[in-house]
Parts: sequence; C-alpha cells; structure tokens
Amino acid sequence: MKSLPTVAAPGVAERAEALADAACELHDAAGTPDAWSAAAVEDAVEAMETTAFALAAAHPDAAAAMLAVRQQLAQLRERLGLPPGEDAPAGPDVEEHQEQPVVPPTPIRPRQRRGLGPGYQGLRIPPGRTATGR
Repeated sequence: MKSLPTVAAPGVAERAEALADAACELHDAAGTPDAWSAAAVEDAVEAMETTAFALAAAHPDAAAAMLAVRQQLAQLRERLGLPPGEDAPAGPDVEEHQEQPVVPPTPIRPRQRRGLGPGYQGLRIPPGRTATGR
C-alpha cells in the first residue's frame, strides 16, 4: 500500500487546515435545521463535492471512497430539490472510472463442424493428373 507523503505541496496544508477550521465554525453556527437556507445548503454541498474531488487525488485508495461520497452528495442534492452539481456523478456510468477487477472473457463455444467430417484429409490426385482434372 502506498503511504502518504509527509510534506504537502505548497499551500495545500494551509488550505486544508483553513477548510477544517471553517467546517468547525459552520458546525457551530448552523447546529439546527432552522439555521440553514437553500442557498447555504447548496454552498455547503458544493464545498464538500469539491473537497471530495480534490481528496480523490491524494491516494489511489481515496478515489473510490471519494466517488462514493460524491454519489451520496448527488443523492442529497436530489432529495433536497437542489440543482445537480457541475461534476455530479450520474448513475452507473460513473462506475466506469473506478478500478474494476479484470474478468476474463467468456469463451465462445466453437460451432459444430460441417462438411466432410473430422477424418477428412483431402483428395489424393494421381501423379499423372492435374488438379483441374484436364
């Protein structure tokens, strides 16, 4: 399993920390359903979708997990009557982008042989004759 690097790219660690702080502040400010508006929910869902999209690049194992998160967020949008996101995963087509196990193809059953049968070895032409018979 590939481990994560100990040092992030320039600006990534700072932005991730600011995102975590902002998420905590949002939780503190909007702890009840009455605190939310449709626009605020849409903004929060969009922020989560963007974060999931960014985290998918953090590690090969993260891509599948973040795809599941993005699919759940797309379902949340639908349940709450919000417009679909810009990069919303749509149904089964999204699974094409996931790593899939390699499955060997189903062998095609050979057709039954027709004609002269399994023992046929060709015609013998006598040495003095040509193949055309003339």
